[in-house]
Amino acid sequence: MIEMTQAENAVWEIRDGTPENGGGIAWVGRSAGNSLASGFGRLRGGRTPEKTLEYDEVIHVLQGTFGVSCGGVETVARAGGVLSISRGTTVAYFGVQAEFFFVVTAAR
Repeated sequence: MIEMTQAENAVWEIRDGTPENGGGIAWVGRSAGNSLASGFGRLRGGRTPEKTLEYDEVIHVLQGTFGVSCGGVETVARAGGVLSISRGTTVAYFGVQAEFFFVVTAAR
């Protein structure tokens, strides 16, 4: 099965810890029979609360600056950069005028 969604047609939802800074996620594909889910995200500024990932995640930064803090180490990507994060990692996200595309594996 192939699904196609245009970014401008995605439905955005505000995420915890970021509403005042323009944070949001728009799911593109989240089908029950697929082991992958994908979507778009934005974070105008600030930092999200820490969370431990129950999935593997790949983030492709489309514009701005987007970073991940893990164990006191911050990794920053700019437009064109790709971040890969393993399941079980505790992270906090931060960004400046960031827009990104992400793919996650289904939680086990």
